[in-house]
Amino acid sequence: MTQAHLPVKATEAMKSALLPMLGCVTLLAFMGLAAGVSAAPPGEAWAKMGIHCLHLAIGLGAFLVLFSAPVEGFRKIVPGLCFLVWLVLLGMKLIPGFGHESHGATRWVSVGPMLLQPSVFLQCLWPALLASWISKDPLRMSQPRELWRLMFLFAALMLPVLLQPDFGSILILAGATGMVLFFSGAPLNFLRQLIPLLLIALVLMLFLFDHVDARLASFFGGETGYQAQHAEEAFAAGGLTGVGPGLGVMKNGHVPEGDTDYILALIAEEWGLVGTGLVWALFVCFTLFGLRAARRAECRYGAILMAAAVLMVSMQAALNMAVVTGLVPPKGLPLPFVSRGGSSIISLSALLGLAVRAALERRRSKVPVSELIQWTESNALA
Repeated sequence: MTQAHLPVKATEAMKSALLPMLGCVTLLAFMGLAAGVSAAPPGEAWAKMGIHCLHLAIGLGAFLVLFSAPVEGFRKIVPGLCFLVWLVLLGMKLIPGFGHESHGATRWVSVGPMLLQPSVFLQCLWPALLASWISKDPLRMSQPRELWRLMFLFAALMLPVLLQPDFGSILILAGATGMVLFFSGAPLNFLRQLIPLLLIALVLMLFLFDHVDARLASFFGGETGYQAQHAEEAFAAGGLTGVGPGLGVMKNGHVPEGDTDYILALIAEEWGLVGTGLVWALFVCFTLFGLRAARRAECRYGAILMAAAVLMVSMQAALNMAVVTGLVPPKGLPLPFVSRGGSSIISLSALLGLAVRAALERRRSKVPVSELIQWTESNALA
């Protein structure tokens, strides 16, 4: 590893943002492990803890590997990795027996004792590719033709994800992409043109996939779904301080996907409003410190990638909490770093490792990043 590719010594200002941000992730991971163990059905606590610890260990390894890897070297192979994931996703639909089907969707592949969800790894690879595309030539952000080419690439990348179907990943990736483009200076007129296209895509989903139509009709018709109803009961049972770790009853099959997508409901029952408030506060702090680190990055790529990584995590957390509390229609999404989702933990950990490394890179351009990205230190948002 050459000296040119080593990150410079972090300034005190950058340390004051990165260390608390990573501290929030660590606390969320420990809370998720503790909640998963205490919410495990009788006799399954050790098995659940072992699986969760394995996921966290692999996630930590992914973080360290990407943090140690040369940024420029990874930028060169990101397009190839995205294409590889795209081929795997396509193969899951075209090759019988290649993908693992569950709950009516073919989203997983077996890797030894683990089931991995390839589409989730786009949550690491696509932000890296998007940040590289923007930072390579910032003038592209003012050229509608180049922006439409980017949107065509994104649509092609999402096609096999749609066929699974995995609308949660598409929603998270599309939302993060739009916000990154907005923060990076994309014309508002271009972003407004995307709204009708998103509405058309939603209408097509309603016609192509019956379960999407049923969920939306149930939600807007005022009906409370099975999962949302039991999640509300868990919140009500927990009250302010909860019934105590390990003493909840909702974990015994009353809340489906309780150790993954609906882990917040079990935290609410056993730890009460204090526990759920702590989870919410940690994600808010993670977002604030992460955006502060993005603003203080010296290079364009580091600034954009750090912001994209923070938005990817915080948007998924917000959507998960909204689903669990019944504010939006049900959708299966893990709570980042808290749920026992191996693919999510590994992918987002790798993304943070790459983003932290990129944020510490030395600025090569003679033009300050604040003059090329409007949302850094000189902007009112900062």
